[in-house]
Amino acid sequence: MNIRHFVLLGLLGATSISQPAIAQPVGEVLARHSAGGLDIHHINTGEGSAAFFVFPDGTTMLIDCGHLLDAPRPPKYKSPPLPDDSRPPGEWVSRYIQKYHPKGEEGSLDYVVFSHFHGDHIGGLPELAKQVKIRHVLDRGWPDYQKPTPFTGEEAERYHAALKAQTAEHGTQVHRFKAGVDDQIVLLNEPSLYPEFKIQNLAANGEIWTGSGTEVRQRSAAHEAPNENACSIAMRLTLGRFDYFSGGDLPGIPGGEISNNMPLIKARAKQPEWRDMESPLAWVTGPVDVLLLNHHGGTDTTNAFFLSVLQPRVSIAQTWASRQMPPQVLERLRSEIIYPGPRDIFTTNGMWDGRKEHLIQEFGEETALPHIQNLQNITASQGHIVIRVAPGGDRYAVYVLDDSEESFRIRAVHDGYESR
Repeated sequence: MNIRHFVLLGLLGATSISQPAIAQPVGEVLARHSAGGLDIHHINTGEGSAAFFVFPDGTTMLIDCGHLLDAPRPPKYKSPPLPDDSRPPGEWVSRYIQKYHPKGEEGSLDYVVFSHFHGDHIGGLPELAKQVKIRHVLDRGWPDYQKPTPFTGEEAERYHAALKAQTAEHGTQVHRFKAGVDDQIVLLNEPSLYPEFKIQNLAANGEIWTGSGTEVRQRSAAHEAPNENACSIAMRLTLGRFDYFSGGDLPGIPGGEISNNMPLIKARAKQPEWRDMESPLAWVTGPVDVLLLNHHGGTDTTNAFFLSVLQPRVSIAQTWASRQMPPQVLERLRSEIIYPGPRDIFTTNGMWDGRKEHLIQEFGEETALPHIQNLQNITASQGHIVIRVAPGGDRYAVYVLDDSEESFRIRAVHDGYESR
């Protein structure tokens, strides 16, 4: 595979710049979606997850829209709001969508999928819903939001109020995401032109597709209620040879991992086996081209077996907290023992002011300092991360866009990826 990297000098380092095969050059404003292709925009607001998809026929989907409204955290533990704090994250996301929606500011979202009910994934819905019409919402809880784990409290009240307002004004339809099916999220405009496109629903509410028909299996025992992260929605998107995985905050390390502030006995305490959702999910996912890391690349995710099966060429972490993408996770992502071959790693947020000090406090200098160097040496570590797949799905490029303002200018291009 011939991968060419094009980087804006002074921002991400210096490289030789030549004309890319399918990509725009650095410095230009990223163009809108072209018919037949697939765009996946990982939007960075510094407040959690948001990924905007434009399918080959112009059908649109948003997975998550985070806004951290929960308990306060230590100063500089989380990334700063981007591009700034003059607007709430949901409004920034809506403005980004209006820029890259095929129909511009008048475009509606055909699907909004909420992977699970945590603020860094759903907190931006109220502001998003004020700006963009939504046709279909899929979540894990509809209609009663009680099973297997109840969704209650202030976050739930804000969420339900936003859905109620959208339904009343725009006739939005809300659905329960069904693990095991491949016909719940489909092309709505010209499906017959793109038979090679499919979204396979893999997991929700602790249920995982078996790979046979629409059969699913509950990961937890009948007397155990999975926690919210383990209830996350997972899917595999396919366009021809191209495959992409998204799994919310699904965990993969049952006992957690050890940091400088986590006692050994706590880290290795017995945990229910369902805490590892990644391993059984790996069997039915198979190899992918692009992996969106579970739980922002947190300490309880990205286990070795999961990586050995998926073998991503490109891994992306939508990071916002200092300890996300910790040393253990980055080591596994880089390991050619777990799986061979080249790989590129992208994060939406890098070494913001104060993160270094938090990493040292968390892991100790001996571990933290080389880890910080490794974080600074990944493929790209700041910006909106856009996957642009060519019509038919045979090849793709990765763009890094400036997130410090609404310029949508290209900071770096990584081109020449060939799908499996």
